[in-house]
Amino acid sequence: MSKERGTRRRATRSEHALKAACIGAAVAMAAPAAAFKIDTGSPDLEITLDTTVRYNAAMRTGERDLRLVNSPAVDEGNWLFGKNDTTLSRFDIYSELDLSYKRNMGLRLSATGWYDNNFPDRSRSDPRFATVPNYARNEFTGYIDRYYKGPSAEFMDAFAWTNLDFGGTSLNLKAGRFAWLPGEFLFGNGGSVSYSMAPNDGRKSDLSPGASAKETALPIGQVGATWQLNNAWSLMGQYTGEFRSSRISEGGTFWQVNDTALEGPQFISNPAVPRAPSFKGDKGDIALGLKWSPEKLEGDALGLWLRRFDDKNPSWLSQIGVNANGSRIGRAVYAKDIELIGLTYNTLLAGWGTGIELNYRRKMPLNVRSGFAFGTFPGLVRDPGMEGPRGNTVHFLMSAVSTINKNALFDSGSIALQFDAMHLDKITSGASLYNGRGGNPACTDNLVLRGCSTRNAASIALSFTPTWQQVFPSIDISTPLFVTYGLSGNAAAVGAGVTPKGSWLVRPAIRIEYLAGKYKHQFDLAYTARGGKTGNIATGPGAAPFFASGLANFRDRNYLSFTYQTAF
Repeated sequence: MSKERGTRRRATRSEHALKAACIGAAVAMAAPAAAFKIDTGSPDLEITLDTTVRYNAAMRTGERDLRLVNSPAVDEGNWLFGKNDTTLSRFDIYSELDLSYKRNMGLRLSATGWYDNNFPDRSRSDPRFATVPNYARNEFTGYIDRYYKGPSAEFMDAFAWTNLDFGGTSLNLKAGRFAWLPGEFLFGNGGSVSYSMAPNDGRKSDLSPGASAKETALPIGQVGATWQLNNAWSLMGQYTGEFRSSRISEGGTFWQVNDTALEGPQFISNPAVPRAPSFKGDKGDIALGLKWSPEKLEGDALGLWLRRFDDKNPSWLSQIGVNANGSRIGRAVYAKDIELIGLTYNTLLAGWGTGIELNYRRKMPLNVRSGFAFGTFPGLVRDPGMEGPRGNTVHFLMSAVSTINKNALFDSGSIALQFDAMHLDKITSGASLYNGRGGNPACTDNLVLRGCSTRNAASIALSFTPTWQQVFPSIDISTPLFVTYGLSGNAAAVGAGVTPKGSWLVRPAIRIEYLAGKYKHQFDLAYTARGGKTGNIATGPGAAPFFASGLANFRDRNYLSFTYQTAF
């Protein structure tokens, strides 16, 4: 080890450069923003405008598996498009305006717009369940029309910033709507200290392949600060002034299994259980961070985070309540006042830029079982907040990224890995509602296949991109590959970011980048396949229904997608 440290001391600058290059190769968009600089006539005032234009098309290639369509709660999304149907034909535009005065203060505004002329006006039910659609008369609601069809648009970032120097320290302040996601994650932050620090637009990730992280991390009204005390120590803080929920693919669309989710459908069960407004979180999230990067660590950094926050994800998607008159309603409920303490560390190991996170969460929402309701009648759960189970959980994340130099197979490349794991320490409330052993009587065996939670779970994700440069004049070709696989268990915590055991996703692609002057045009053709554990389990005399776990519920929805994007 001492020999390795000696080598590191001699190579500190090059290692820093390698670490930056690794991270950039793994997470940067392949189509660069060619910023348009507006001439202000003043050297102190800089204004730039970046615009990215993207077109996505997709076609379903999988044949419908009717074993996966076994109730009116899971039929409309699968029936909306059939094999060889076009599932997506969408245009997206994203623009950012940055203003900087003397590089000490400024503001940013961004906006996005979209239109998909292929998206239908009506949902489609399995003929067996045609009388009980989750959308009244199979007509998509205005919410679905806006976000799936369009044309529509919305503002994203809207914040001001300033840098202040005093007493030998430097303070950066931001105020307004922006997204802040610290941590060492590369692919997903379910296990990160930044979990639910900003809402996530998972819907856009589905509908606009190729969208950058700044497009899918939804800005939230907040004040954020980073105070550089000296070369080794810095303090960070966040206080939110509003609550915004994450977006998921809506029920009845090709990208969602559960037809009852979330803002679009009017029914959880038609007509018995209409969907009511969600019980959402509040403003007032607090985050405090401390970063230590002394010279003797040669660029490595250790971080400590303390947070109290409300879940931005729908913690419990479809809670059922019984009113005093006996009528039923259903609503999503977002867990409040989750507490987190976490550590982060980043370093360079054998040429790999490596990040590690470990965090402990109190009052974390756990997966809830079905078959109960809230209310004041005998036999019902008495909780006006309609909360599901909560518990204390441990989350671990490790990421690594490296660049690959020219070799006999390709000119350059990058590889990135992320390992996620979680452990349920203890259930602190709602134990009888927990969807696992001790809460759900059905969770006795075949836990993952039944969809039951386990105390421990782990998964891994990998991205590998070899590149061949100048295959033709001004043309580079690469073949990105993304894979995720569930190694063990089924995560007990909601939104833990751990793929269930045996579930998998594989997405091979070919990418062509054409440089015309200062503008790059990027073309991607990708195939997405998913699967997981399936089988029949006996549930009674002569009964052995079909079960599908995790990503196996998408096993018949493989698709081919095409993406074109450019920036100016």
